[in-house]
Amino acid sequence: MYMLGIGLLVLSSWYLLKLFDNFSNDPKAKAEVIKAWKEARKASKGKNPFHFGRLRGALESYKKEINKGED
Repeated sequence: MYMLGIGLLVLSSWYLLKLFDNFSNDPKAKAEVIKAWKEARKASKGKNPFHFGRLRGALESYKKEINKGED
């Protein structure tokens, strides 16, 4: 039973590596991945939650909320 499990693990790993190799060698797939990556970077530009201005605004908002609770 253990040998069957090990055999299935080896065969499935080989098959996944074969699929990945075929995908990474396909020029059309590479072009689509590069295009999607560029679009994702463009869409995420300006949405960085750790931008200094956003951190300062969050800290000021937090201080206002704390002061409201004390009054």
